[in-house]
Amino acid sequence: MNKQVDTLVDVELDGEAKISGLLRPPIKMAQLATTPQIVICMPVGGKEGGQVLNCPDCKEHWYSPSFRAPNVVPVELMLRIQQMQPVLNGTTAMLAESGRLSGEARQIMTKQAIRMGARYILYWDDDVIPPPMAIYEMHNWMERHPEAGAISGAYVTREQPCEPLVYRKHGEGAWWNFSMGEGAEPEQCFAFGAGFVLARVEAIQETIAGMQRDNGGEELPIWADGKTTKVQDGQDEVPDITRRDITWGHDIRFCKLLQDYGWPVYVDGRQLLGHIDVATGAMFTMPSDAPGFSKQIKKNINTKAYWDGIYGEEGANTWRQYPEMFEKVLKELGGRRDGDAVVELGCGVGILGSQIVGRYPVHYIGYDISPQAVAYAQARGLNAFEFRVQDLPDEALSCEVVVATEVFEHLDEADFFELMDKIDEVGVEKIIFTVPDNCMGPDEVPEHTALFNEELVRERMARYADWTLRIDKADEHHLICVMER
Repeated sequence: MNKQVDTLVDVELDGEAKISGLLRPPIKMAQLATTPQIVICMPVGGKEGGQVLNCPDCKEHWYSPSFRAPNVVPVELMLRIQQMQPVLNGTTAMLAESGRLSGEARQIMTKQAIRMGARYILYWDDDVIPPPMAIYEMHNWMERHPEAGAISGAYVTREQPCEPLVYRKHGEGAWWNFSMGEGAEPEQCFAFGAGFVLARVEAIQETIAGMQRDNGGEELPIWADGKTTKVQDGQDEVPDITRRDITWGHDIRFCKLLQDYGWPVYVDGRQLLGHIDVATGAMFTMPSDAPGFSKQIKKNINTKAYWDGIYGEEGANTWRQYPEMFEKVLKELGGRRDGDAVVELGCGVGILGSQIVGRYPVHYIGYDISPQAVAYAQARGLNAFEFRVQDLPDEALSCEVVVATEVFEHLDEADFFELMDKIDEVGVEKIIFTVPDNCMGPDEVPEHTALFNEELVRERMARYADWTLRIDKADEHHLICVMER
């Protein structure tokens, strides 16, 4: 049994930022000035050389010409602040702290922003230059993804060759292959540099409270360099071979803590940031040959015309039949009351639908995007109708059970959540769906929009807290997933 010991570099736990004020005064919203939607927290200017470069032995102060005078920022930053598109009908405030290391400055400003009643905190380094729409787009995405703890723009180290300050997993180096450029979708990651990060205050507060609870009631800073040591339980000293020390920089530690307490973090490859070397004026940006740029943002090909062509070629006895999977779906339908309504999404030519009505006295309705498939299903005597499942009105989903075999992997993420939100709201009692199990991803099957597996299913369904989720194997290549409430 191992225990985990956290060692932190001493920082100020709280305080007041040296500079504060409204970035853009609200129009007819003066009452909101002390409760901003976003508080920008920016460590600015230089650090005192003696604070940064003290020799631990001789206590001499070593100074570097690259350190700037306090409160001096690049002109590129000033111009970009003026160009930024603000959040509509929302107040933005700004805090700045100089003369401290970045982690300590962020800790102090974080506590002050929480006291101000902020909904979000934007951590913005004074040497990072974002696109003009970055705040607006990142805020918009966070509002649509309430499960997310933080989202970061993408920037690189100030060196040649440079590399992204984004990490997929601990210990694997920089992550190059997240989607970059126009049209990119934010992707979950392990950690990132804190140069331009929009964090949800609710996530920060829950994390601080969780840390305090797990630390015997003592408050710990959420921004601090730290070291995690795993040692044998009950032993003060252990041999070096069994000791595991991991040093966390304050930005990676911040990301890790949010995730430890249930708040995932994301990188937004649309927001490609510049990173200025203030000593030389050089601007470092993502290399044009970064693999993420070639990660195609594919247009969903699952159109009416596409599937009409498929079913027109395959006919009423299409090969898309899965005996083992269908039998498990049928067993999950057992015990329904006579007359219960069962809606099948993506019913195709009616193979599974025919088995449902043949075994159970339920009221069956099937929907599919392809008129050709619907015609085949109707020829089997089924109540089947043409509809894009993501466009179904609420009343079409008024049923006890929803069945969807091999459907969700064909939906874009936004369409998936829009459909699930409708199902969640209309009183459905049970959802039975199947997806590929870690195979047949978009690179292999162009019809598919994501590589599904158990981890992705649980991640997507986590927002539906009123449901219980069971996952099992449907057959060798597929999962069967059952949600009930």
